[in-house]
Amino acid sequence: MKHVSILIFIVAVSLASMVAVAQPAPQTGSPFVVFGSDQGDAPVILTGGYRLLGQTSNRSGSFQEKPPDFWRVEFTPSAIIYGVPITANLLLSSEQRDVRQDINAFSISLDPDAVKRIVTQRAYRELESYAMSESGWMLGEYENIKDSLKQYDPQQLEQLEAMRQVEQLRDVSNGNITNYEDVLTKLGVMSDVESVMASLPKIGVGTVFPTFTPLTLSGARIIGGNLEWNPGGVFYLHAVYGTTQRPLSRIDSSRTDTTIYRTSDNSDFGRKLYGGRIGFGSITGEHVTLTGVYTIDDKTSLTIADTLSALTPQKNILSTIDFRVEPIPGIWSLEGEIGGSLTIGDLNSPQFSTSSVPDFLLAAADSNASSYVDWSATASTTVNIRSSGTRFSGTVRRIGAGYRALGVPNLRVDVLRFDVKVDQALMKRQMSIGLFARQDRDNLIPIKRSTSTLLSIGATLGLNFRGLPYLRLSYAPYVQQSDASDTLLQYVNRTTMWNASGGYAYRISDLNASTNITFARQDAATKNNLYDYAVTSVIASQSVTLLIPLSLTAGVGWIHQEAVASPSTTIITIDGSASYILSDVLSASGGLTLALDDTYGDRTGFFLGVTARLGQFADIDLRAERTLFNERLTPRVLGGAYQESIVRLTVSRSW
Repeated sequence: MKHVSILIFIVAVSLASMVAVAQPAPQTGSPFVVFGSDQGDAPVILTGGYRLLGQTSNRSGSFQEKPPDFWRVEFTPSAIIYGVPITANLLLSSEQRDVRQDINAFSISLDPDAVKRIVTQRAYRELESYAMSESGWMLGEYENIKDSLKQYDPQQLEQLEAMRQVEQLRDVSNGNITNYEDVLTKLGVMSDVESVMASLPKIGVGTVFPTFTPLTLSGARIIGGNLEWNPGGVFYLHAVYGTTQRPLSRIDSSRTDTTIYRTSDNSDFGRKLYGGRIGFGSITGEHVTLTGVYTIDDKTSLTIADTLSALTPQKNILSTIDFRVEPIPGIWSLEGEIGGSLTIGDLNSPQFSTSSVPDFLLAAADSNASSYVDWSATASTTVNIRSSGTRFSGTVRRIGAGYRALGVPNLRVDVLRFDVKVDQALMKRQMSIGLFARQDRDNLIPIKRSTSTLLSIGATLGLNFRGLPYLRLSYAPYVQQSDASDTLLQYVNRTTMWNASGGYAYRISDLNASTNITFARQDAATKNNLYDYAVTSVIASQSVTLLIPLSLTAGVGWIHQEAVASPSTTIITIDGSASYILSDVLSASGGLTLALDDTYGDRTGFFLGVTARLGQFADIDLRAERTLFNERLTPRVLGGAYQESIVRLTVSRSW
């Protein structure tokens, strides 16, 4: 993989060099290379950033494996050579351990999307300049003046129509320049070379995080490579190959009474992933694509010592077809995806055998005793009418109990969900009203003893009148229930949540101040009232910014909880902080937090921080925290009372 990365890097640099040779030399006196994106345009622009993080603590966090002391290094250098962006990403951490999957990562990419982002920013700046000029008023009067301009000033009309297309690029196409390259070139914000570069494929080698769809590949870390190409928004191709996990042997122990059990369930087989998408249209706009992903474990990469382990080598084959259409561009869109998966739960399970079916058909069908199949589908529609401030969205999602996508970590299966939401802005967007509803249901193929459903509805109201305090209200009840035939397994949980918040920003003489208050209430009623509870909280905060570079904030809160299964408790919280700017390059901050619990104990904490800028080289953030926990009901040996100290240093810079 290292050699492949070097090869891609050489190819990318060679391509950029050929482009550079074809370009005219820069004018006398203009730099050939600039360091930083804010230094203007040049044939070669070096950009990027870095971040160094170090932390030390006197203890590990509760219920986590993160070590008390660790460091991380992130480095993302980028060279833009005549519009060709070549980027590297490096992550190193002391948290790398043999008992878990890799954290360290390195990749090299050729990303034409960076060119598109640069061109889009230029176009938006051009639009802003035009809107603020003497001719800017014509953007809102196009229909009334276009005929006159056509007759008396066609050049002005041509510029106006170009700016209207940039407006459309911003409001309708969400930065997708595929259909706007001609006008961007005419306006001078996109060069011919950049037009060519924007049509090149996106290539990444090393540790990559490609995304296909939420049902096929999303969120997986892959050590390998990917290529994505959508030339002209007409044809689409995306290919991925690599390793999603390395072989990992880990034996964990647990004690039950006097017996010690050992398991390898947290181990991992080596796993390879092959994936591809092919289709037509713009992947960010209207399109139809076919996706396939093949994932397989290397069953020889790991030896499982214990027979009680649930860990088995697996294989997963899935395919989906997805689409997106816009019946009314920028207003109404429809999209959906449907597909199925075949999973071999244990590659070591026996194969089916029958003389009535040819062996090659049995092999093609993966006729393993642990094989299972299922399907999934999603569909959604969105209506967004900016002129009236109306937005509606509706989604249906069905993921079968046997559907598997090994390239989507933590994919929830066995769920049928309906989700509807509508928001309406009124009175020049000073008032907003929202309604939403969701229903979830499981046991889609009746293999469980019961079916559970969740119904959630709610409403929101927002008032933000100019010159008056803002107010936001929300009401959200939901019901969770099971239809188990066994009455002991039945349950009906009803929960209702109210939230209200308000605040006001104002000036007192030369002081800037802000006052905010939040109220929240949650009530839960359970079967036979065995686990009923109620939580009420009121939190108020005040901030003040003085003429001297000093900012002060303070807050006080009251939280009361009542529960049938545990004692009631009241918590008083008090916090305050201050921030002072000592100079243009140095500032300091500090704060104190108190949580006084009349039942379980108290918590006291404070922090001190310093930030500094060292010229163009580094931004430094040093922070020290100290927290004291004094829990009365939990013994000290079980973590009920302890002191925690943390010192964290971050050094970073982007250029």
